[in-house]
Amino acid sequence: MKANAQLQQFKKCLILFTVGITCSALAYAIYVINPIKVIVEQKLRMAPGTLVFSLWEKPPVDIYIKVYIFNITNPNEFIAGTEKLRVEEIGPYVYQEMLENHNITWNPNGTVSYRPKRLVYFVPEMSVGDPKDAILRVPNVPLLGVASALHDSSSFVTVPLSGFIELLDSQTILNITAYDYLWGYDDTLVHLASNLVPNFVNFRKFGLMDRLYDEGNNLMTMNIKKNENMTDEDGRYLSIEMLNGNPGLSNWGWVQTEANETNPLNTKCNRLRGSTEGTLFPPNLDKHAVFRVFRKAFCRTLPINFVKEVTTESGLPGYMYNFVENFLDPPDVNPDNECYCREKKKCLKMGLSDMTPCYYNVPAAMSMPHFYKADPSLLEAVDGLKPDEERHDTRIILQPTVGIPLHVNSRMQTNLVMENVQWSERIKPFNDLTIPLIWTDLFIPELPSDLILLLRLGLQIVPVVQTVVISILGVIGVTTFIFSLLKTVWIVHQQAKEDSKSEDSNDLKISLGYGQYSSIRILPAIKKITSRTDLFARG
Repeated sequence: MKANAQLQQFKKCLILFTVGITCSALAYAIYVINPIKVIVEQKLRMAPGTLVFSLWEKPPVDIYIKVYIFNITNPNEFIAGTEKLRVEEIGPYVYQEMLENHNITWNPNGTVSYRPKRLVYFVPEMSVGDPKDAILRVPNVPLLGVASALHDSSSFVTVPLSGFIELLDSQTILNITAYDYLWGYDDTLVHLASNLVPNFVNFRKFGLMDRLYDEGNNLMTMNIKKNENMTDEDGRYLSIEMLNGNPGLSNWGWVQTEANETNPLNTKCNRLRGSTEGTLFPPNLDKHAVFRVFRKAFCRTLPINFVKEVTTESGLPGYMYNFVENFLDPPDVNPDNECYCREKKKCLKMGLSDMTPCYYNVPAAMSMPHFYKADPSLLEAVDGLKPDEERHDTRIILQPTVGIPLHVNSRMQTNLVMENVQWSERIKPFNDLTIPLIWTDLFIPELPSDLILLLRLGLQIVPVVQTVVISILGVIGVTTFIFSLLKTVWIVHQQAKEDSKSEDSNDLKISLGYGQYSSIRILPAIKKITSRTDLFARG
């Protein structure tokens, strides 16, 4: 019976030993393989059916455009030359942008082609009022733009144009609704241009937002191969490869070349390849990588860089990005911007970026709202502007693991750059003035609650659970392993003691007197006693 009990104890030790080894091996395997990371990386691949694909194809986030219009408050005094141009900010008029990528084609060379389509809808509950009810006094952009563009033309052009302006009694400042100003109003010059050059001016109404959103039916090609170094734009994952079959911006003079050829006209200013649309960034962001964000309305790529780590209100970790500090500086400060000067005799002032090539050669320029961080002379020339870092700076918060925007405030202002026009008295009050027209705030307030929950589960909760499971398995494995070894040693020790006692119990002690004893070995039962000698044999 005792032998049976010992055998059972040995079996239990063996079971504990096996459990310990199994748990330890399983904990080590989970730690090394990291199945949660493998699953997340699988879902972060750009492929049909993955999380990244669904986030890109039709972004489930709310994208809004806040529009602020600069209303002229002293038109008569300004035209008379007695006061500087004075403006007041009217808005916001808020629109929701819906983006969906169509005609998606997976190419064998590691790229995907698609046609993005953006639609906007007015959001009255977020707006200051109905733009159709607000009457504003605003610059006549087509008239002033054409005059500025032709400021140094020959008299063969300017004399007839000046007479035409007088004949039509074209006004430099219009009284129109905010809606018409944004989405289109009838203009005689626009009508004339659309009739004379329909391939160049293919619209009959002019509206600022209408022009900004008139992106056309573009074919985009995106790279879905991964390069080793995210700081290198060449082959960067999820970056733009081509726009309408061109790796550069033809508006800025990009010249198509053969495979390995280079052209001095192809510069960083007109290079599109390697930039991003801003809706999706590579997963596992590198803080040292600078991203160039492209949107056709910007007429260029806008560089953003890492600023700091943050935590959003929903508890998700994020990387905050901002525009590169010197991206609107003139060439004498930032030589990379020299190619944006084109063939002009002088470049635009600090804080302005030329948009002329993308808007029918009308001298438009982009800046930060209220000329924030721009040349002080721009601000001094117009009353009513109040640049403020909190309201006018751009902030983009990206989820570093997935690469999607968590919170965005992308703020830009559209301006009309007036040259010195001497051939029209109507235009002269605007000479050498950069007129603020509108500024926009493209913002993503927060991700939908179900997407936040999914991200928190996949990026925070499940990895913690995995770590806890690894710890528990590790503790159980080590504990049971050590316990099984100690138990085995104890059983062996106990067996040795029992064997020793058993040997002692087979000796018969006989008193010899005077406190002396003699041990007599009792033979095992299996030996037959045949004589006295056998019985009293000494141990």
